[in-house]
Amino acid sequence: MKPAASSCGKGIKVVGPKTQVNKKNGYIVCQYISNPHLIDGFKYDLRIYVCVTCFDPLKIFLFREGLVRFATQKYSNNPKNLDKRFVHLTNYSVNKKADDYVKSGADDDGEDASKWNLYQLRHWFSKNGINYNQILNRIKDVVIKTCIAHEPQITGTYSRCNKNRNVCFEIYGFDILLDSKLRPHLLEINISPSLSSSSPLDKKIKTTLICDTLNLAGVAPYDRKLYDKEMENVLKKRLLGLDKNTT
Repeated sequence: MKPAASSCGKGIKVVGPKTQVNKKNGYIVCQYISNPHLIDGFKYDLRIYVCVTCFDPLKIFLFREGLVRFATQKYSNNPKNLDKRFVHLTNYSVNKKADDYVKSGADDDGEDASKWNLYQLRHWFSKNGINYNQILNRIKDVVIKTCIAHEPQITGTYSRCNKNRNVCFEIYGFDILLDSKLRPHLLEINISPSLSSSSPLDKKIKTTLICDTLNLAGVAPYDRKLYDKEMENVLKKRLLGLDKNTT
């Protein structure tokens, strides 16, 4: 059970069949995946970054890197442990407060860290005989079908505001959980996901993500001071009657 409009793991609870739940507005209740895939006994989820540059036609780009976020206490589905957030929740904002949290470096060799990149996950899967590319294709399938599902609402909304269908783009943060059979489950989609750098690993990934997105969208850099100076000169010419285009 979680708030519909919140972040950073605030207000999330795992409730069992005997838990008394009061009616509350603004909450979402989801089925809990009780058989998550574990790495060394720890639950984890994946933050997959997706950029959509157009919904009509649909153009989706999957960023080659992402984050693997671990819980900081070994997993147990014992009903007595439902209130242990460090066991069930993989949110960074929750687990960074745990005594067992291990910070990530910028390199790809910190297997004890509580946060990995996708390269480290690929390496761990390879060592344990798991086909990473097959799982990635399953995740791509989830991403594509999810974007198709909410395409009508988005195209309907911005077609009323803009004449051109290529005037905007969006980065989405897909949170994916793998179950014990390595099937991907969509936990949620984050609009405007956090791009702050809480660690050298985050900074490395998110800086590249921003650069790739701006290049993909064709955003041209410019000097704001030079632009303001040019606009000031244009205004002066107009006031002095030196602008030839002024009638």
